[in-house]
This record gives sequence, C-alpha cells and structure tokens, in this order.
Amino acid sequence: MKHVFPALATERLILRPISPGDLAFIFQHFAAPDVGRYLLDDAPVTTRTQAQAILDFYLSPDASFHNRWVIVRRDDGCPIGTCGFHKWIQPYHKVEVGYDLSPSAWKQGYMTEALHRILTYAFAEMAINRVEAVVYPQNSASIRLAERLGFVREGLMREVICRDGRFYDHWLMALLRRDWAGADEEMARE
Repeated sequence: MKHVFPALATERLILRPISPGDLAFIFQHFAAPDVGRYLLDDAPVTTRTQAQAILDFYLSPDASFHNRWVIVRRDDGCPIGTCGFHKWIQPYHKVEVGYDLSPSAWKQGYMTEALHRILTYAFAEMAINRVEAVVYPQNSASIRLAERLGFVREGLMREVICRDGRFYDHWLMALLRRDWAGADEEMARE
C-alpha cells in the first residue's frame, strides 16, 4: 500500500510534497555548486534531464518507501530546499533522512525547523523507531544540525560512496524514538 505523505507546516514554513511543477526549482536548486558539494551519492545536476529524473524518482507509482517535501517559506512562497525520507523499511521501523537547503537560506534556522517537523511526523505518524542520516565528514554544518536534533554518530562508514572513481567516507548517524522525546523537550525549552 502506498503511503501518502501530507503537506506539513511549521511557524515559518510549508513542507509540501514534491510535484511535477517543481522542475525549474529542482534544476536551479540542485545545480547550485554549494547545494551539491556534499551530495556525493549522485552525480552533480547539470541538466534538466537530471532534474527530471529526481522528480520522476519521487513521483513514481512505487514511491511508497521514499518521499521528498519542498521547503517553502510562508512569508513569500519561495522554495528554499527539500527534505524527506529514503529507504523506509517498514518491518524494521526505520528510515533514512535527507535534506538540502539553498545557500540564501543558510544559518536562519529553517532546516532545524523543517527537520524537527518531519521527525515529529516520522515518530508520531509513521511508527518509526530509528531515523538514520548519512553525512559526509567535511559537512560540519550538517553534522552540527543532526547532533542538535539528537542524532548520534554511530560510526564512520569507510569508503562507502564512490563517485568519479574516488571513494568517500560518511558518518552513520541515528536518532531513536526514545532519544527524540528527550531532545524534543529540550528544544522546546530553548
């Protein structure tokens, strides 16, 4: 059965499921060098065909085990990034999270706000017990974000990704349901 991922809202953001009309944004967003710098699991986006392939992946009829939300600012309706889940293994109650933000929206707390919302959704609505994040070690901003949300570095996956003949290490980070409750309460106090 296909899981239908709803639009979600935060104080400053709307997280809406990716749609066919997002092609121009997806191309512009993922073609930006600063956005793709640490996204080593795929070739850099340089053509609309590659952007269309991203859309096709998330819109495919069998997309029940992954999704992507476009992150849109409420105040001006501008899309500023994406976030979502990959590799949802329902019998194990686990999923992998992915996220990216346009440089013009960096250091404003948008991704913390968006991820907080989708993590709450994962634990409350999807019956998830474990959320994993796979992060390139040089992406210190992403590591800090994940740790701020309660993720723990579980281990360095050595040479786990190969791109253009070069191998890259990545941190395996995870957040458990039982840890989220405490992290969520702590964030609310801040």
